Amino acid sequence: MALGNLGKSVKDALLGTVKGAGDVVGGTVEVTRSSTVNALKGTRDIVKEGQGLMADALTGAIQAANEVGTELGSVSKGAVIGVIKGAGEVTTVTAATLSDTVRAAIKGTTEVGGDVHSAARGAVEGAMESTKSIGLKAEDTAASVAQGAIKATKDVGGDLATAAKETIQSTIKGTNTIGGNALQAAEETSRGLITATAGVGGSIGGVARNAVEGALETAKDLGLKTEDAAFSVAKGLIRGANETGGDLATTARDAVIGTITGTQKIGGSATQAVEDTTRGLIKGSAEVGADVAKVARGAVEGAIEGAKSAGLKAEDAASAAANGAVGAAGAFGEKTAESVTNALSGTIAGVKVVLRAPFKKEEA
Repeated sequence: MALGNLGKSVKDALLGTVKGAGDVVGGTVEVTRSSTVNALKGTRDIVKEGQGLMADALTGAIQAANEVGTELGSVSKGAVIGVIKGAGEVTTVTAATLSDTVRAAIKGTTEVGGDVHSAARGAVEGAMESTKSIGLKAEDTAASVAQGAIKATKDVGGDLATAAKETIQSTIKGTNTIGGNALQAAEETSRGLITATAGVGGSIGGVARNAVEGALETAKDLGLKTEDAAFSVAKGLIRGANETGGDLATTARDAVIGTITGTQKIGGSATQAVEDTTRGLIKGSAEVGADVAKVARGAVEGAIEGAKSAGLKAEDAASAAANGAVGAAGAFGEKTAESVTNALSGTIAGVKVVLRAPFKKEEA
């Protein structure tokens, strides 16, 4: 990408900084911040021209890092933080601004031969960490940031499922770093991942599975409850699928498969995680007025498929999913609980489902 005056000035300033900096991220933040402030202060129409200047600053930082052999993911993070902080000093930064900034950082990194997924990790984490300094809540911007990451990955030909995993992991890390609600951010991120993937014509299944898997891994690394992470991401996936007119039962199936795969990797209890994932699926489905019985059956079918692939006992996984569904359905009334119980009682795909406390209508 050809650089304008701002990009060239950022690049020149950073060439010396990144060569000898002990803190590459910190140096990049300050140079891009001050450069962005100066550029936007001299802009007659910030709304019209500002985004182009911000993208130019990002590209200049990335090109400088590439010339001196600095790790591009770190510079991408620093440049995103710097640009957002700089813009925030001069104009109002919105969730859409963050999305566009992440998208520009990923595209700029790949243009100099950088890895798209490393760029996404750095850019998304930087965007989430910068929200506090500009008066935004990370959880309120997470969906837009996720959409920017997916769109940029599609633009440069990257793998969307891998991008989904990197994005949700970086969102949780970045939000947790600034003391935000990481679980709420995870829910909003998964929603944004699904809506963006549907928008660019990508595979919803791979994105859904990887989103759950990535969230579980990061939750464990940060000391968060993996069960809560599973619940939050599942709910977000259902919301995203509903917004785009997707098949909620299939989304539920993929979410549970991702839960089993992720839990196997972190050494947790697959049955407990499956139960909590299904609770999130049912809660999300009931809240948007979807067919909860159909979603519950999709979750159980996913549990069976995932368990068989992972070498687990299919009956245990299926029963865990079913019990999570029935338990969550009960909060939405007798009719909802009864429909879910009826849909899951007996045998599904040749596997016996055992309910701890199936719904039973009391005799008059």
